[in-house]
Amino acid sequence: MAILTLTRQAGSFGDEIGMLIARRLGYTYYDKHEIERRIIAKGLSKEEFLKFDERKPRFLDRFTKNRDKYLNYLSAVILEIAHEGNCVIMGRGAFLFLRDVPSHITLRFVSTAEARLQHIKEITGITTDKVAEKMLADSDKRQAQFYKSCFKYDLSDHSLIQATVNTALVPPDMLAEMISAGIKNNVSHEIEDAGKRRVDDLILAQQMTNKLIFEHGLHIDELWVMVKGETVTLHGLTSFHATVDRAVMILESEYSGYKIESEIRCVQDNRLSKA
Repeated sequence: MAILTLTRQAGSFGDEIGMLIARRLGYTYYDKHEIERRIIAKGLSKEEFLKFDERKPRFLDRFTKNRDKYLNYLSAVILEIAHEGNCVIMGRGAFLFLRDVPSHITLRFVSTAEARLQHIKEITGITTDKVAEKMLADSDKRQAQFYKSCFKYDLSDHSLIQATVNTALVPPDMLAEMISAGIKNNVSHEIEDAGKRRVDDLILAQQMTNKLIFEHGLHIDELWVMVKGETVTLHGLTSFHATVDRAVMILESEYSGYKIESEIRCVQDNRLSKA
């Protein structure tokens, strides 16, 4: 089981290459439409989904819990797909949710301005360079704003990407064959097993987050739950030590066998609350 996540510039043949890779490996390809379908099926309205999906939220939305709600649903769907395994996931920040999974491979496809312009005109039927150039510029801007707003991640930073490929230099079929062969030859059973265990930990962390924020309504900003073995560590910001104590108590009572530790910061006195 390998998990391949992809990001791409519009017009870089990224979608086409992703589908070719999935076909060669016998994997399932997940594009924005399937991810949208799964998120809405879980209960997020289409209106709420479209406010945040690969775009910068409106000013007021950034100060509500709507964005966190969207990211919660998005994380749940990405982890669900990863748990199924043998998948190719396009976009939506999937590589950031899965970045420390051993069986996870992440690639970014880019291309030259000339090649992107030609390709976008071919697939859209646009005949003028000016209109096509604006479409590409708007796409790049929306994508950058989405990653910055939702993940505080700069797309120009490739430090979390295992390989960035200029698709103008190698034909799509050749690229797909090279990548598929690399995955087949290098993802061992040991790596697969380690990946499954890590995905299970991430799913458990997601469940704990849901329980604290949505079931119990605790006010913890930027809550991040990290599961490592039998130890669970909570990170985030809150105003009251009592909120920290309650979070630890809830998880200890509902997840016996795990040691719950807190690194949640109380902003009133800037002290770390330890459980």
